[in-house]
Amino acid sequence: MLFRLSSTLALTLPFLTTADAFWRLNCAVIQTGRVDPVVNPGTYAEHAHSIVGGSNIGVNSTFNDLNASPCSSCEVQADKSAYWTPLLYYQYPNGSFFEVPHAGSVVYYLGRGGGVVDGIVPFPAGFQMLSGNKAARSYDNETMTWGNSTYPGRPVADRVSFACLTAAGVPQTPYMSTPTLCVNNMRAQIAFQSCWNGVDLYKKDNSHVDYLSQIDDGVCPPTHPIYLPTLFVETSYAVTQVPPHADGSPIEDSRYVFSQGDPTGYGFHGDFINGWDLDVLANAVENCLIPDNFGQVSYCPALYASDTNGAAYNCPEQPMQIEEPVHELIDRLPGCIQITYGPEAASAESMACGPNDPPQPPIATTTFMTPRSTASPTPGASFGISQQQRYLGCFNDTFGIFRTLNSASVTNYTAMTVSWCQQWCADRGYRLSGVEYAQECHCDNYINPTAISAQNQNLTVNQCTWDCGGTLTADFDGPQELCGGLSYINVYNNTDPDFNASGNDDNSAGNAQPYAPAAAFGSNYLGCYTDSDTRTIDAIDFQANNMTIEHCATFCASANGGIGYQYYGLEFASQCFCGNTINPAATLLSPTSNPPNSTCQMRCAGSGAEICGGPNALSLYNATAYVAPQVKPSVGKFTSQTCLSDPNGSAGRALQGGYMTRKDMTVELCIKYCLGTFYKYAGIEYGVECYWNYHEYCGGPGFMNLYYSPTL
Repeated sequence: MLFRLSSTLALTLPFLTTADAFWRLNCAVIQTGRVDPVVNPGTYAEHAHSIVGGSNIGVNSTFNDLNASPCSSCEVQADKSAYWTPLLYYQYPNGSFFEVPHAGSVVYYLGRGGGVVDGIVPFPAGFQMLSGNKAARSYDNETMTWGNSTYPGRPVADRVSFACLTAAGVPQTPYMSTPTLCVNNMRAQIAFQSCWNGVDLYKKDNSHVDYLSQIDDGVCPPTHPIYLPTLFVETSYAVTQVPPHADGSPIEDSRYVFSQGDPTGYGFHGDFINGWDLDVLANAVENCLIPDNFGQVSYCPALYASDTNGAAYNCPEQPMQIEEPVHELIDRLPGCIQITYGPEAASAESMACGPNDPPQPPIATTTFMTPRSTASPTPGASFGISQQQRYLGCFNDTFGIFRTLNSASVTNYTAMTVSWCQQWCADRGYRLSGVEYAQECHCDNYINPTAISAQNQNLTVNQCTWDCGGTLTADFDGPQELCGGLSYINVYNNTDPDFNASGNDDNSAGNAQPYAPAAAFGSNYLGCYTDSDTRTIDAIDFQANNMTIEHCATFCASANGGIGYQYYGLEFASQCFCGNTINPAATLLSPTSNPPNSTCQMRCAGSGAEICGGPNALSLYNATAYVAPQVKPSVGKFTSQTCLSDPNGSAGRALQGGYMTRKDMTVELCIKYCLGTFYKYAGIEYGVECYWNYHEYCGGPGFMNLYYSPTL
């Protein structure tokens, strides 16, 4: 599978409850194995790790190596740092081990620190540290962080926590409790030290750094007065993907073990080497670490400038440097590691190879990725197989009835380049070509009018950031090319006047149907509004497979007893809504423009030339011919009084003198009838009924008092 990092990997931060001041990075795996340049530089690590971040990670990697990485598996490409945690395995009764799948890690940068957060400094070049104790096999409630009366200390062991992601809401623990219950993964979490002595970039005993008094908040000890961003790393393990035992016996909680031989989880730990672009990090720490931006990179211009949701594609896992098996099913834990249950700490002997163990595997020479420039043409520029191929831009390509290019498509990751796609489309008689998702090629002779270029959306960052699969192969020696992104497509136009786009049966072309321009919205179009469970307009609605704007307008105009409604709107291509008021909770998503923005982008089910809203988005119109019902202030001597309740129970009607019913009832007809019967009160109800009375009790059950007078 090419794309290992799930879009749902970034989760809320239950371990930290003090503030929303942080940013969060999704990171895919970049290297796996016994690599640890912090603890074991230049040689084997004791146990296997899963590493995310800069592509130049290796046993000898330094800040300069990482900082020069051509890419990062973390979404913000300015962060070439390396972060790693131990691998998790499941041991079967026969002694074999299965690597528990995971997609990478989520890295949080948090603004913490007892009222002095404005003094947080960025990590300096060459800085590295480790958090956790790989040998721990039980909870240490005696070793405390530094604290005082205002900010008391906390057990250092609380730096490790486990979240069992299940609907049952299992509490977090400092150890692996019941992995088999974690139907939505088991998340291992490690908080790093936030306090620095300001002198040493690294010390083997990690004494150059210390924890905040509450680990995730509090104050630094006097010996470590420099506040750093608080790193918090989550690694989510898909424990439910462990294959069942061969004999059919159930998966057991006690058989999950981390790569350092830890079946408890108390020994979970993490390492960090800074590899940031220092200017970007300094800018982000100063401007984005403290505001409550809910962790979103898009709120931080310094980070968003190099953000990409294609990091897992653009920077895939590199070849293993330690040539020993670590993935899927293996016979033994890498590095001769023995399982130690505790509660005593694991010994050094349990983490070392003995005389009867196989020899250490070879260490491959570190081959760092060669940086390559990225070919990024500007709209209107020539690019591809000929000078006639012109780049049109990066267009949204979200789901709907039509995509941006609709006539033909093919998927080929290993071959995909811009030129390959252009040629594939041209061979089939299509003038337009587009590349997307690093591996898809789409063709057409017309662009769907609902598509909008990223430039016209005023996006601050180009959303077409995924490298073409064909330019990532080892035998491709040209500049890196971009092939769209997540729901975004790079579109090219063949402007060669001699090109025949009519198509014929031989080249399978001719399927492209000209799109009529999207129908003008007219002066009564109010825009594209949000529309979810609380409807924008909600008096009445209906759905039709032949829906058009006109169909909806006619329906709403004839509804409500022929009175109609003030507003009508269309959604999901086939839904029509009517109403007299706009829900104030609804949000206008776009100005009244043609075409609308990408949210209202679905063609009407009954007319491909019209737009009928989108997913949870309503194309809203004002019914200009609508006339609201009115209460006439007076008719002759009769004047409007009030809206009177009229119960129809044992107490009788409010006006009990009599009534008449007419389908053509009007206020004038009712009053004229009442005048003719010499009553002082008249009321209209249900649109067709007229009642009159002297406001007196007259007669009784079964009796009627009849009065007559030649004049009033």
